[in-house]
Amino acid sequence: MKRLDSTLLKVFGYGLPGVIVFAVFSYFYRSGFFEAASGRLGLLNALSGLVLALWMTLSLYLSVKLIVSGTFRDQVIARLTFIRERDEREAILTGKAARTTFLTSLALLIFLFCLSCFHVSIYQVPPEMAVDGKTGTVSLGLAFDILGNHRKEAMAGARDIFSYSGLPVSSTVVILFLIVWQIISYNYSMWRLTRS
Repeated sequence: MKRLDSTLLKVFGYGLPGVIVFAVFSYFYRSGFFEAASGRLGLLNALSGLVLALWMTLSLYLSVKLIVSGTFRDQVIARLTFIRERDEREAILTGKAARTTFLTSLALLIFLFCLSCFHVSIYQVPPEMAVDGKTGTVSLGLAFDILGNHRKEAMAGARDIFSYSGLPVSSTVVILFLIVWQIISYNYSMWRLTRS
């Protein structure tokens, strides 16, 4: 099983650039970038779909394996984050760096949670809806949407000046940012601890 996992991990890593090329080609093919789609381009698009499906299946398998298997997780994540524990001192420093990374990541997650819950709108209402002659309105809200289907209800006749209703990026970007944050935070903490 170790040999199979090692092989699949290599296929995943070495196949990533090819998957990116196939994904870009597939995007341009679907958006009509190619004027006359020949049979070869259609076949290449079908092949790119097959490659993407296989790579996504492999990604899911490796993700579940990382969650379930402690030895596999230690082996892969240690390489990904450049963790080296050659002696007892480095093991202690790794623990301190991991603690610092956990706490800064938790603080960042709390910050992102707050940003995703706040709703702010500044809009101007028609003169007939003015309150004490004032047409500018500020609306503050707090929303906690479990299923993510919050719909912003606009006031009839109001002119929207500024609206903020949650993070302006997708959940994919947030997750990728958190992964990169963890790696950078750990390595920076480790660098700082080894220099002191």
